[in-house]
Amino acid sequence: MNTLKVRKNFIFDKEIIEQTKSILQQKKRNFTEVISLYLEAIAKDPSVIEEIEKKAKKRRGNFIGLLDGQIGDKSYKEFKEEHYENFS
Repeated sequence: MNTLKVRKNFIFDKEIIEQTKSILQQKKRNFTEVISLYLEAIAKDPSVIEEIEKKAKKRRGNFIGLLDGQIGDKSYKEFKEEHYENFS
């Protein structure tokens, strides 16, 4: 198997690495293996990136986290029209 070492501009957030470290130890995996699996999944199905991005950006709060994915980019006028259509 050929390997590639990444050196320059390969920086991770220390806090995220520490959080991930405990999870990986529970699953008996190492960081290199997880990165390799992630890249393999992207190569097979590029839409995985969007799903992972959604999960990564999801907020943790009990109430506000429930709203993720529920509020769209509608204008006030569109919300108002939809509200009146539901009650008509």
